[in-house]
Amino acid sequence: MKTPTPIRFITKSESGDRSPSRLMSLLAMATGALAMPQASDADIIFTDLSGNLVSVAGTNNATFLIDSLPGTARLGFCGHTILNPTLMLTSHTIRASQRAGYIRLKTNGADFVDLVGPGLKWSQIGDPNIPPSLNGGVATARLDRHNPDSFDHLYMAFKFKDSTLPPADNVRYGWVDLGLLNANGAIPILTIFGYAYDDTGAQIQTGIIPEPAPMALLALGALTLGAKGVRSWRRNRAAA
Repeated sequence: MKTPTPIRFITKSESGDRSPSRLMSLLAMATGALAMPQASDADIIFTDLSGNLVSVAGTNNATFLIDSLPGTARLGFCGHTILNPTLMLTSHTIRASQRAGYIRLKTNGADFVDLVGPGLKWSQIGDPNIPPSLNGGVATARLDRHNPDSFDHLYMAFKFKDSTLPPADNVRYGWVDLGLLNANGAIPILTIFGYAYDDTGAQIQTGIIPEPAPMALLALGALTLGAKGVRSWRRNRAAA
């Protein structure tokens, strides 16, 4: 875990020095601190997609790839349309799967991923007698049936291997926050709100999202003070 760069505030004895170089230095230090990943629990790496939601439909060529995991592990979501001319039936499916490296998913006996609420660890999800799988269904729909029903904010647990670490200690755990619109005779639409993993090997609880760290809050304060100082220096310069 990287140690955040300390932020140096302008003290009372230094307040008379309002040179642009000093003020800009403060702003630069604060900006640099904010640019670093900040979390109350720095072991949790969270990617928030709520500002630019990802949707995967149950149709051919609909895909989304999580490619920001450390090492070679890649987790993908893919839609499919399956035609059965004999039964004159069209099925739409969405599946999650290992796309590269090592990924494993919790699945049930029907080859669907286990979707759970918040607060559960990997070891608490699903049937312990069912081994984790490289892939699993997330949704399916056809004219006369669908599975599962629509939902909002359920979590799919996964584990992966960080290939940059020694094999004896490279298993990591994560979750993906999902929503689904699904009904008979319709194309299922999966929404991905975000995903997270713990970079220490601990079993992260589903839905756990870190809060901003005190360092990030201090950096915001430094930016505010620095910006105020720049405005004051500009006013004094204009008056002079």
